[in-house]
Amino acid sequence: MDPNANGNPVNPDNKPIDPENAPINPETGQPDRAAEVSALKAWLRENRTSMVVSVVAVALVIRYLDPIGTLLVVFGLGLVIFIHELGHFLAAKWCDVHVSVFSIGFGPAVPFCSYKYGETTYKVGIIPLGGFVKMVGEGEDAEPEDEDNDPRSFRRKTVGQRMLIISAGVIMNIILGFACFIAAYLHGVQEIPGTVGRVEAGGGAWRAGIRTDDELKQLGSMTDPSFKDIPPLVMSTHKGETLPVEVRRNGTDVKGIAAEPMRDEGQLFPQLGIGSASSLKLISGGKKKLKPAVPGSPAAAAKSADGKEFEPGDTVVAMTDPDKPGAITPLTDYADYYRRAVRLAGKEFTVHVQRKDAEPGTSPVALTVAPAYRHDLGLRMRMGEVVAVRASGPADGKVNTRQEGAKPGDRIVEVTVTGADGKPIRYAAGDKANPLDPLLLPRQLDQWAFSSPPPPNLKVEVVVLREVEHTEKRVTLSMDFDPSFRYARETAYLPNSPLPISGLGLAYWVEGVVDEVVPGGAAAAAGFPANDEKAGKVSVITAVRLKAQDDKGEVKPGNWKDDLKPHQWAPADSLMQLSPPYELDIKVKRGDEELEFTIRARPDPRFPVEERGIAFDTDTRVRQADGIGDAMSLGWRATTRFIKTVYMNLYGLVFGRVSVKTMSGPLTIATTTYRLAEEDAWKLLLFLGMISVNLAVVNFLPIPVLDGGHMVFLILEKVLGRPVPERLFAVAMYIGLALILSLFALTLTNDIRREFFGM
Repeated sequence: MDPNANGNPVNPDNKPIDPENAPINPETGQPDRAAEVSALKAWLRENRTSMVVSVVAVALVIRYLDPIGTLLVVFGLGLVIFIHELGHFLAAKWCDVHVSVFSIGFGPAVPFCSYKYGETTYKVGIIPLGGFVKMVGEGEDAEPEDEDNDPRSFRRKTVGQRMLIISAGVIMNIILGFACFIAAYLHGVQEIPGTVGRVEAGGGAWRAGIRTDDELKQLGSMTDPSFKDIPPLVMSTHKGETLPVEVRRNGTDVKGIAAEPMRDEGQLFPQLGIGSASSLKLISGGKKKLKPAVPGSPAAAAKSADGKEFEPGDTVVAMTDPDKPGAITPLTDYADYYRRAVRLAGKEFTVHVQRKDAEPGTSPVALTVAPAYRHDLGLRMRMGEVVAVRASGPADGKVNTRQEGAKPGDRIVEVTVTGADGKPIRYAAGDKANPLDPLLLPRQLDQWAFSSPPPPNLKVEVVVLREVEHTEKRVTLSMDFDPSFRYARETAYLPNSPLPISGLGLAYWVEGVVDEVVPGGAAAAAGFPANDEKAGKVSVITAVRLKAQDDKGEVKPGNWKDDLKPHQWAPADSLMQLSPPYELDIKVKRGDEELEFTIRARPDPRFPVEERGIAFDTDTRVRQADGIGDAMSLGWRATTRFIKTVYMNLYGLVFGRVSVKTMSGPLTIATTTYRLAEEDAWKLLLFLGMISVNLAVVNFLPIPVLDGGHMVFLILEKVLGRPVPERLFAVAMYIGLALILSLFALTLTNDIRREFFGM
């Protein structure tokens, strides 16, 4: 009978060769190359489908990716794996355990990539998705005689020694991460400071009274947090829990703030509702060049004297000064730029930019940017309910108990102010001359408050409909408009964000119900029908699809938002204002009819805006250690921060505060590593340190198959005084393997959705 009838390679004793081990030539004591090739062929026959996929993947890498960057990715991730397995290996050797195989990668060895030294075969497996150290007497398939006869068997070692061997990989990964952070901080690490660049209307920070340009000095238990410190702290909170916050505002410390992270419907995780600050440097995107001016915007049309546009990496260094007509003066920071842009709304301004690649001493170039305006669809939408009131704001009745404040559930129906001429200006629902338009009201009040000449007072009278004892009543509220919020960057971009009136400290929803089609407006020109309330035909927008212009001037549609809720029109309008050519598709339910329209909004010269399409980069500051001692301190802080981040994310996942869609897998890790390898070797080093620490934490979770699961069994053995029954151990391993494979499939699915479908 052919001893190899089953297609498996055989050794001289006619025993099937374990494809995980390199065949050994009994004469030389080294791997048998012929048998090795035979084993590889057999393995390839069994796994040809997966190998074809792998070959195609490699071909695509060679065809479309940078080979040097790819090699850096392979080397970097391979180093993380190697260090982990090296920890197990060194601990096993120190405890005098017989190690038979040390492998980077799984499957049979890559031809000519295995070597036996002493009792151990070192090899590189053909599947580069991990590694392993195989010890005599380890695992459920260990031979009984290994335990009984070999004093160097893993099973013959004490519980303490086995604990050391199991945990050594994790310890080595933490040490590697720590070393990466030390090296990075010695060179200098770019960190995003905890300065508030924008506040999302209605979010936890907005309700708590946190403002733009506030510097976070304390957030929960963290002192001087960077923006990377915020997500883990927020994700680990329970529903209704508040975080104590301390900020520095205009040089003064403000304490006693309590902000509640909120997770609205449709969001993947709870958020505080703040964004990082911007710098005066324009976005660049590394090797993947990004346009620093939104196509179709006034910034995209701006040209310097030599005919060039804004370029990636440029830095805006000076700008038209509204206090000195005709003068262009240096800028201090982005907040200075924004204040000037607000005051110059409706006027062209000139900026001086320092080109990224300009020679030292080269003078900045000037670009003049035309004014931009709010774009109007010609639809007056319905005012929704007040949903948020800022703590200590004018609308908060707790500030002044003598006057009543606004409450969630109120619906604004009338607003009255006094004009510069002393006459009242009234906006009211149903008023044909001055209708109450929820989308225009915040800008109308800003224009009134900061008009020239100024109004005699900043009193605002707001009439709301409020349910009192199951009856809707009109309630008049008197508020003092707060001019200090003139330069507040309060946005309404999230799906459930309300629209804020910054100077009053209240925010309301805008409903997708059309109260009026403006005669002669953009919607009317697109054939949008007027309401017929007697016939029950009032238009309700049920879906929206934004469009955007690319670099070639082509207008391309985005994805339909088919689940548009009745109160979500403010974010749809806010996002449209940022997307030339300000065109969108909408689906409308009108009585029993379902209609679809394409509307291109028109600029409204009554309402100039400060945003002109210039895309600024995130503000970062280089933090460099003063010496090795400082580097070790910063490195240890980074190590513990990333450990806490992983555990807090897992905590949020377990308690449902964080969606499983936030989880990332091998594809995201590989693509992020590749992008950083292209950009900067030091960023790559920092990322590898983070990956190493993450691997350590995840691998030590109490899940069978992982090191943490083995540690649990060893603890049980120590407590019980005997090993866990083999059958229980085997069942646990299979359950753990199924769980790991399920998580792998989930994270890979998330990666594919995120990378290829933008979901």
